[in-house]
Amino acid sequence: MDTLPDRLKFAREQLNLSQQQVADAVGMKQPSYYQLEAGKSKRSRFISEIAKVLKTDVDWLMHGEGNYALPTEDATDDDLVSTQYVSIGKQSDYDLVKVKYLDIKASCGSGYINEQHPEAHTQAFTVEFLRSNNMPINGEGLVLMHACSDSMGYTIPHGTLMLVDTNEREFDNFVNNKVYVFQADNEMICKRAIRNLNGTVVLKSDNSDKNNYPDQVIDRDSFSQFKLFGRVRYTFAQH
Repeated sequence: MDTLPDRLKFAREQLNLSQQQVADAVGMKQPSYYQLEAGKSKRSRFISEIAKVLKTDVDWLMHGEGNYALPTEDATDDDLVSTQYVSIGKQSDYDLVKVKYLDIKASCGSGYINEQHPEAHTQAFTVEFLRSNNMPINGEGLVLMHACSDSMGYTIPHGTLMLVDTNEREFDNFVNNKVYVFQADNEMICKRAIRNLNGTVVLKSDNSDKNNYPDQVIDRDSFSQFKLFGRVRYTFAQH
């Protein structure tokens, strides 16, 4: 790893972060971070902050000098936890709020069968970020998960990381034109909810191919066939 771009990519991939996540964590635009990792820009005033997010030494990151800092076998559990999340949002006056990433792939199409729902790693959000997006500021009920398939079209592309509020899981919780995640027959699916005046709800995909992604109409009675997992409150585009 002779160059800054090589070291940036290596350190980022060790934490399983996207370029967008790193950029958001330090308060810079994703294209600016991309320029660094692509070798099109050699310096940035955010480099110290980037090093902190990537859990590495700034001298190693910039010049390849010193050691790339990773937890040792003697590290405590708290040390290990601290290396497994990145703060989302700008500098905060409050303690960061940790949100678990669940290894559940929510399908935006016919569904993705999951045998189990193991917790993988944690990311942290600022109270200000959660408050500004009308989410629980203590993080209670929030989970991170990925979407798969193309049924939501450009709205939620395949592989998009989604922040889901599992507190919103009742029929009466449906907010018109918002996206929800369901668990049905051991599959996870995500659809946009459209409320009708007659009390029914249309679950639809944003993809115009209705042959592969047909709409579904549910009412209060048929809702019992679904297990509403939660509402998609925020998405993190991948680049």
